Amino acid sequence: MLKNLFITLFITFAISTTLTAQNDWQTIYEELLEEATDEEEMTTTQQELLFDELSHLHEHPLNINTATAEELSQLPFLNHTHIQAIQHYIQRNGPLLTTGELLLIDSLDYHTRHLLRHFIHATPPTEKKAENKRLTWKNLLQYGHHEAISRISLPLYKKAGYQHYSDKILAKYPNRKYLGEPFYHNLRYQYHFADKLSAGLVVEKDAGEPLFKGGFNGYDYISMHLMLTNIGRLKTLVVGDYRLHFGQGIVMNTGFNMGKTATLSSIGWGGRGIKRHLSVSEHTAFRGAAATFNLWNGIEATAFFSHRTMDATLDKNLLITSLKTDGLHRTPLEYSKHGNIRNTLYGGNLTIHHRGFHGGLTAVHNFFNRPLNPGEQLYKRYYPRGKRFTTVGLDYMYLHPRFHLSGETAIDQGGALATMNKLQVKLADRQTITLVQRYYAHHYTALWANSFSENSILRNESGIYLGFDTPLWKHFQLSTYVDFCHFPWLKYLVSNSSYAGEGMVRIAYTPNENHRATLRYRIKLKERDNTHHPARPLCLHIQHRLLAQHDYTPTPQVTWSTLINAIRLHFTGKTHQGAMLTQRITWQPSTLPLKLYGNLSYFHTDNYDTRISVYERALLHTFSFPSYYGHGLHLSTTCQWSISSPFTLLVHLSHTHYYDRSTIGSGTEQINQPHREDIGIQLRWKI
Repeated sequence: MLKNLFITLFITFAISTTLTAQNDWQTIYEELLEEATDEEEMTTTQQELLFDELSHLHEHPLNINTATAEELSQLPFLNHTHIQAIQHYIQRNGPLLTTGELLLIDSLDYHTRHLLRHFIHATPPTEKKAENKRLTWKNLLQYGHHEAISRISLPLYKKAGYQHYSDKILAKYPNRKYLGEPFYHNLRYQYHFADKLSAGLVVEKDAGEPLFKGGFNGYDYISMHLMLTNIGRLKTLVVGDYRLHFGQGIVMNTGFNMGKTATLSSIGWGGRGIKRHLSVSEHTAFRGAAATFNLWNGIEATAFFSHRTMDATLDKNLLITSLKTDGLHRTPLEYSKHGNIRNTLYGGNLTIHHRGFHGGLTAVHNFFNRPLNPGEQLYKRYYPRGKRFTTVGLDYMYLHPRFHLSGETAIDQGGALATMNKLQVKLADRQTITLVQRYYAHHYTALWANSFSENSILRNESGIYLGFDTPLWKHFQLSTYVDFCHFPWLKYLVSNSSYAGEGMVRIAYTPNENHRATLRYRIKLKERDNTHHPARPLCLHIQHRLLAQHDYTPTPQVTWSTLINAIRLHFTGKTHQGAMLTQRITWQPSTLPLKLYGNLSYFHTDNYDTRISVYERALLHTFSFPSYYGHGLHLSTTCQWSISSPFTLLVHLSHTHYYDRSTIGSGTEQINQPHREDIGIQLRWKI
C-alpha cells in the first residue's frame, strides 16, 4: 500500500509539472559530472567534494566589486580572460551596481553570466556591513549566522543484510548481517561571521551502522573545525578537520580536480591553500592544525600538521595492504578495519605573488605507524611501500592579458619525478587554445596528490592534451580537445606498456535566455589485455558516448531539461551499447514558498560496462549521481518548502524499477524484488 501511494504521488506530480524547466547554479555541477562520468577522471569522493564546495560558494556569494582574482578563480567556469575582463571593467567604470551590468562585459557569454549570478552579489565596497566589524563577542553574537541541517534517508524495502538469520548461521557467517539499522542520518551545523570566523560540526551514521546499540556509543563519523581568516597578517588558521591544495595538486590536493572539458575554461587555480572541511567525506580531511601568514607584500607562508586514525586492510603480518576509503562499518569485518592505523603528516608551503606572477614551494612528509605493503602482483611493483614518504614540489603561474602559463614539478624521496605544465592562449574574444603536458614517473609517490590525469592516481603516465574553445557563429560555441597518453608500466588488467587516447567535440547553442541546447560526442580508446588472442597481448577498448541536452525556460518559475545519453563499446570483436532518456523538471511558483524538482529516466543498456550516470537533484548538500544499467525506469521528485523563517523542509522520493531482473544487487545489498523505493527528509534551520 505504501509503495503504491508513493508511486501515485510521484506520477501525479510528474504529470502536473511536465510543462516546465529552468537553470540554476547546479547546472555547472551537472555539466562537470557529465563530462567526467568515468571513474578514472573523477572519483565519487571528488564528486562529493566538488558539490560541497559549489554549495558553499552559492550559500556565501562573493562581492564582485571586491573579489580578488584568486577568489574568482574558485569558480570552475571562469578562465583568466573572464576574470581579467571583470576586473578591468570595474577598474574602468567603477563598482557594479547590480549583477545585470555583467551584460556589458563582452567576454562573458550568456551561459557564463547566468551561472556567475548564482555565486556573486554586487555591493558597493564603501558600504559598511558586518564583514567590516571587529571580531568581538558582541559582534559575533549580533552579526553571526547559524545553519543546521538534519537529514534522514529511509529505504522502503529490506536488503539481505537486514534479514533475520539464526545464531548458528551468524556464528558461521558473521558478515552476512549488518550490525545496525537500515536508515542513514547526518547532522551538520555551521556558524560564520563575515569573512573572519567560521566553525562547523558534522556527524554521520551510514545505513547499516549501529547507533547507540550493542556497545556503539553514538555516531560513526564526527568532524569539527574552527577557522579564522583575514585577521592582520593571519590569512587563515584552522584547528580541527581541514583540506589542503597547493600548486597544481601534484604534491598536495585532497579536494577535487577539474576534468578534461573543464580544463578548457578553468583557470586551474581555484581552491588553493587551506580549506575548511564540512563534508561527510571521511578520507579526505586532515585532523590537526594549519595556518597561513602574510609575511609581507606578496609573500605567504603555510604550515600544517595532522595526526589521525585511518581505516585499512591488514594482512596476517599486520602490514597495510590497502587503505579503506568508503567509511562504511556495517559488518564485523568492516568494523575490524575501523581506525586500525595512524597517519602523521606535516609540511609547509611558501608562496610568492608579484603582479601577474605566482610561485610556490611545497614540502610534505607522511608517516604511518605500520608499513604499506600492497601485494606482490607485478602491476603493483611500484605502489607506495614502507612507512615514510616525502615529496617536494615547485609550482608557478603567470597571467598575461593574452595568455596564462602554469605548472608544477615535484620529486619524491626516491628521486622519482612528476611534472604538469599548462599554456592557455587567448586568440580572440572568447576564443582560446589550451595545451597541457604531464609526466608522472611510474614509481612517483605522493599519497595525497590529485591533478590533471587520465588515472585517479598520479603515477605511471605521460601525455599531451590540446583543446580549443571558440564561437562558431552567432549563438554557437564550439569546444573540443584531443588527449594522448602513455603508461610505461603495467596496470590492472593491462599486463604490458600501453597507450590511450581521447577526443571530444561539444557544440552549445544559446539563442536567448530561455533556450540552450548542447550536443557532445566523446571517444575514448584504451589498450587492455586480450584474453581471446594470446598472440596479440593487448587490444583496443573503444568507447563512444553521445549526449544531447535541451534546456528550456518558458517562464521564470519553470524549467524543462531533456537529455539523451548513448554509449557504444567495442572490445575483442564484441559490441555493447545502451541509451537513456531523461526528463528533468523544476517548478517554483511565485505565490508559494515552494520549489519542486522532478526527474524521469528510461534506460536500456546491455551490461554493467555500458552503465550510464545522470546527476539527480536531491536534498541540500547531498551528492546524487547514480549509475544505471540493464532495462528499467527511474523516477524521483524533491519538494523544498520554506515552512516559516528560519525553517525549510525538504522531502525526496525515488523509485527505480528493473524489467530484466527479479532481484537488485548482490550479497548483503541484495533486494529480493525488481524495484526499490527510497525516501529522504531534511530540515534546515538558518538565521
